[in-house]
Amino acid sequence: MNEFDVIRKLSGLLPPAPPEVLVPIGDDCAVLRLGGGTWAAASDMLVSGRHFKGWADPADVGYKAVAVNVSDVAAMGGTPRFILVSGAAPDPETALGVFEGVAEACGEFGVYPLGGDTTGADALTVDVAILGEIEGVPVLRSGARPGDLLAVTGELGASAAGLLALEEGREGFERLKARHLRPRPRVGTGRAAARLGVGAMIDLSDGLASDVRHVCERSEVGCRVDLDALPVSEDARRLAASLGRDPGVLAATGGEDYELLVSAPEHVLDALAETAGLPVTVVGEVTGAGIDFRRGGDVVEELSGWDHFS
Repeated sequence: MNEFDVIRKLSGLLPPAPPEVLVPIGDDCAVLRLGGGTWAAASDMLVSGRHFKGWADPADVGYKAVAVNVSDVAAMGGTPRFILVSGAAPDPETALGVFEGVAEACGEFGVYPLGGDTTGADALTVDVAILGEIEGVPVLRSGARPGDLLAVTGELGASAAGLLALEEGREGFERLKARHLRPRPRVGTGRAAARLGVGAMIDLSDGLASDVRHVCERSEVGCRVDLDALPVSEDARRLAASLGRDPGVLAATGGEDYELLVSAPEHVLDALAETAGLPVTVVGEVTGAGIDFRRGGDVVEELSGWDHFS
């Protein structure tokens, strides 16, 4: 089973949702109606040896643990507000280093830490739960419709290239390394996309090849994605080529870019591009059925992103 098989089975064990739950598990965030407001709730964890190794210092781990949760709220069109942080660390100094990064990220993203828990453990683990405020209607994964275009914000493959540079001990490529260690969630763009009425949205955490499938599954549609259209920076292309990796495949499968994938009509994407303050690139379209990745008109088989249980 992969992660989403596990989630589907877990969903079958849940009791009926109470009326306050507007969107249960299965999207970037759950959505709740509380105190007259609409709130997004999510959590993510980072585990040593699985999500990072010795090249990530504790402050980087703390910062990223907050950022990836902020990105989930951004994918719903919400504003991140509060977090709870729990962690297990091999010593108190490491725990303090993590929370220095947590505090830095909270200051940058306007999030207030409400508390959490700490304990000792051999492997450093950081778990963050987040609450975000939603004005209006949340953007879900299930709103894609045939005829919509698919577009991504920013660039793809930078985080995966940065990870390769870190793992290979490559000198230079500091921008790419920073994109992996300290991602920049697209909160403002997510809110703009919600206001403009995009159909569906998801943050690209597991890689485009996996995340676009999540949108298609929830929306009961298909898609075509053009690998040649993916926005890949020159330094990411250069690093990938030096290691014998295909830059387009790396961009489609690498994951952890924390850009946004949106589905919307062309005029909505044009309006988003005018207000986003960063590139919005059309990479494909929504179809009635089937998921095709293409390059030069040819279908590219067996592309998939990060599997949490592989």
